[in-house]
Amino acid sequence: MFALFSHIYNPSLCDLPNFLLKMEHVILGFMMVHSITASAFSLNLSSLKPVTRTGDRFVLECRATGCAAAVSFSWRSLKDVPLDGKIENNGSVSRLIFDPVKMALKNRRVVCSATCDGKPLQKDTKVIVYSLEQPKISGTGDMVVGQESVLTCTIPEVFPANVLTVQWLLNDRVVKEEWFSTSKALDLERVKSQYAHTPTEEDQGRTLTCNATLNQTVDPWSRETSFVMAMRSTPEPTATPKPTTTPEPTTTTPEPTATPEPTATPEPTARQLPEPRATQVPEPMSAVLPVLSILSVLGSITLVTTGGVLARNFWRSKTTYDLSVPV
Repeated sequence: MFALFSHIYNPSLCDLPNFLLKMEHVILGFMMVHSITASAFSLNLSSLKPVTRTGDRFVLECRATGCAAAVSFSWRSLKDVPLDGKIENNGSVSRLIFDPVKMALKNRRVVCSATCDGKPLQKDTKVIVYSLEQPKISGTGDMVVGQESVLTCTIPEVFPANVLTVQWLLNDRVVKEEWFSTSKALDLERVKSQYAHTPTEEDQGRTLTCNATLNQTVDPWSRETSFVMAMRSTPEPTATPKPTTTPEPTTTTPEPTATPEPTATPEPTARQLPEPRATQVPEPMSAVLPVLSILSVLGSITLVTTGGVLARNFWRSKTTYDLSVPV
């Protein structure tokens, strides 16, 4: 300031009243410039309507301008939900990095706050996230010339499905187009589209494609899957079991077998029942000897006496007599 005063005030060139007038102008100009510089502190986000895809790397940049002092930054969600991102600060610039982007970020309002010399500023933006997985085609293995085949194109995860369009293309010609605008688009959805096609011989080797497109206003996103058609000319015959030959009935009459003559039934013989043993009352030996003499012609006989026939007391004995000797 003293150097400026010495430069402006020169008694040989001007008098004191003119000098004071010039100094007033200088001071007013300095104050005006300082006021303009202080009020120029501002904050800017890289995009007011950012759109990103699941699995991509996405960066939100917050930049401060018009601040000669150090700027402090912070990031948060309006609903106080934790932000799954990495923060990098570099002077007057702060970056919030999502790598990879997840569905949890969809429709989230993100706030960037900055403070310059005690003065706070903030900006917020709504992050739009959409998801589109690779389509899958099924039913391609059963194609036969002249027979209708139903092919299915499945998109496992779509968001938002209400802006989804599915096209079927035979080579480069669109043969079917389907919109899913009636979807509520509240969360990830599994979407299917079917196409019925009756192949001809000319389709052999042609390419059939399922194309799925999310028609976002900012950045339309498409994914597609193709396959080359290979068909059988005619249905493969199913093996039919050969009928078994039923043998013709023979006309030969079997010779009658000789009826066996009835065998004479032997007349029942009188069964010799053992004579019941008579319990004899003990008698003297003299009473037995006459009987033995009668049977002497048989040679010998064994006499068993029980209960003391000979000794008149209870014992059992076995005695053999030779009947050839006269008694």
